[in-house]
Amino acid sequence: MTAAAVERVRADLLARGLVEGLPAEFAAGVTRFAQPTQAELDGLVGDAGELAGRLAAGTVGAGDLPLLTRVLFFARHADVLAAAGLPVPVYDVLGSFRENLGRPVGPRLAARPAAGRRWRLLGRSVGFPIGVPACVLNGSEAEVRYNLANGWTVLTYKTVRGRAHPPNEQPNWVFAPRETASLPPGAAGDVVADPWDWVPPGVPSVSTVNSFGVPSPAPEEWMADLERSLAAVGDDALLLVSVMGEDPAGTGELAALAEDFARTARLAEEAGAPVVELNLSCPNTLDRSGTGVKPPLCLDADATVAVVGAVRRALDDRTGLVAKLSWLDEPSLAALVPRLAPLVDGVAGINTVQSRVRRSDGAATFPGRELAGLSGAAVREPALDFTRRLVALREAGGPRFDVLAMGGVTDPASAAALFALGADAVQSASGAFADPFLAQKCIAELGGTV
Repeated sequence: MTAAAVERVRADLLARGLVEGLPAEFAAGVTRFAQPTQAELDGLVGDAGELAGRLAAGTVGAGDLPLLTRVLFFARHADVLAAAGLPVPVYDVLGSFRENLGRPVGPRLAARPAAGRRWRLLGRSVGFPIGVPACVLNGSEAEVRYNLANGWTVLTYKTVRGRAHPPNEQPNWVFAPRETASLPPGAAGDVVADPWDWVPPGVPSVSTVNSFGVPSPAPEEWMADLERSLAAVGDDALLLVSVMGEDPAGTGELAALAEDFARTARLAEEAGAPVVELNLSCPNTLDRSGTGVKPPLCLDADATVAVVGAVRRALDDRTGLVAKLSWLDEPSLAALVPRLAPLVDGVAGINTVQSRVRRSDGAATFPGRELAGLSGAAVREPALDFTRRLVALREAGGPRFDVLAMGGVTDPASAAALFALGADAVQSASGAFADPFLAQKCIAELGGTV
């Protein structure tokens, strides 16, 4: 099967006249944002040149697939792999946020996988409750349709704002291949990641770092797109909508922040959102003053409760409400959750872990911002720790809420670990980015046991 798919890729590349130029296009990709050492660059380009020679001669085989995938991904020909049904990361890290909104680059399954039964989540009935959280993988109708087709059922539309907000300067998303083990709960990462780094699709130890800065189109654009996205969702799936408020005037007044959250949530509700998720957890939003990166709002319990309360009062009672939190230590979580529980239908977490991220030459991986969000296998233990404590707080009594768990979900085993702790749904960002067939695998292995 793999050999036949590789031969199909070869035929497509030859038909499109792409083989000869692959080494140069690959070199342009790996040097797009920074320059490897000359020795490393020579090695990478040399490997790509030898691969092109085998493609031209017809001697390429299944053993070339790992290199072929990397070369085509950084040469921006991932669509050739996807057309052959081969796994490739679903987000083009060389392309802009805008370019990616209409162009998921991963393969699409011929038939949407399903578990054959339903689960209850946030008062709705859904298929196997595995999904993709609020991130750039759910930033548009095209991406929502793509994720639905590949088996994800619990999708959170990427965080939107009450006014247009540009993304941070590229690069925005980078593999972190040196981060194969999980951080302990509460630890911050000190990550070395280069823009040309690579992890093959489907590797469970994958970790990534990102710094998008919560970009958002203007409301008139995202509301129309959201309406189309919701129309694409069948009765066995759920599309939540993540929103973020800000203090428009920069006065620092909590009331202004809460009102902007509420106003943006009402816009999402007006567009048809059945559930609004409040982004209280983002670790890589730039400070307006330019002094650095803001801490997640959920670190301030009083501000969090004020914002959630304002949104709850602003929304229709039929609209679900979820609060998304970052990892919190035991006293902070125990103090916050009982105050949130009467206001929400669900609590989601964790977000990425704020970490220091540098290239191998010591420069910041993301220009002008040393702090970014670490996700994937590197945050698996913090996610398990958070979910365990969150479920225990729920089971201790008081208003019941659903738990949407995420962090380190890169294979069925890591998803199963969160379900075993009592999560009602599990979502994956880095895993979904790196393995387009992850939902299918989780449904096949867990659909009969969860």
